[in-house]
Formats: sequence, C-alpha cells, structure tokens
Amino acid sequence: MDSNKDIKPLKRQFDFADVPSWYVLCTNNQCPMQTSCLRFLAAQNAPDNLELARCVMPKTLKGGQCRWYDKRNVVVWAAGFSHLFDCVMKKDFTSMRKGLTSYLHGVKFYYEYKRGDRPLSPEQQQWIRKFVKSYGYEWEVPFDSFYEAYEYHHLALLDENP
Repeated sequence: MDSNKDIKPLKRQFDFADVPSWYVLCTNNQCPMQTSCLRFLAAQNAPDNLELARCVMPKTLKGGQCRWYDKRNVVVWAAGFSHLFDCVMKKDFTSMRKGLTSYLHGVKFYYEYKRGDRPLSPEQQQWIRKFVKSYGYEWEVPFDSFYEAYEYHHLALLDENP
C-alpha cells in the first residue's frame, strides 16, 4: 500500500446505509456468536422504517454454531486509480488498459472502479499491483484514496458444509 496515503478510519457509528442490499441479516438474540457477527450487527442497526429483509432463520443455529456466521472483519479498501497510467509508457497503455478492463469485468465497471464509484478490495488491489509489476514497473500503484470498512460476504462465498 502507498505509505504516502492516509487511511480514513472506520466510522465509529455503524451506518446501515453501507450494508449491501443483497446482504442477509440475523436477528437471533439467542445466538452465542452475535457479539462478533456482522449479520447481527447490521440487523441491530437497521432503520425503523425497514419492514422487509432477508434474514437467517434461528433454527440454523446448531450446537452453538451457525453456518451463516459472518465474522466482523474490517479491511482497507481503495477508491479510484485516476493516475494509474500517468507513468505508463505509450507502448504498454493499450494492453494494460485491456487487461485491467477484463479483470474488472468490462468497460462499465472499469470506469466505476477508476473513478472510485466502486471500491477495490484488498485482493483486487494486490492483483492490480502484480499486474503493473508484470510490465516491469516498480512504482507503487497510485490509488486515489484508502478507507477502512467492513467486508460483507455474499451467501455464495460461505461453506455449504457447516
């Protein structure tokens, strides 16, 4: 990570507006894992006007374990890379841009990531760093900014065998 960039720390107050619309909540007050579960934290901070949400059923808790448990994990996200190509030689520009566009799933998403509209995960940041180095460039990738935020896991990422 660029040591010259400041990392905006995690907000002190949980903001439900940061919770992705696809995220499944948990309202099980009997769960022994609730103090470290992001699903429970999100549900506890849901706005009063939220009337309908996808939730984990309490019966999924078996033997003190829940397969939908999502440990609260704060990671450093990067926002934007508007100066990435400032020091790239002309001969590398087109192939690098095409490679990044492919990795970021197309032109639309490429520009959303470039502008900082979509945050780059630590894994994406690392891939971009390695990609730039594969062209022989040794400078640090100039992401526009960094900030701490929770890492929300999609259901598809969870182990199906508890």
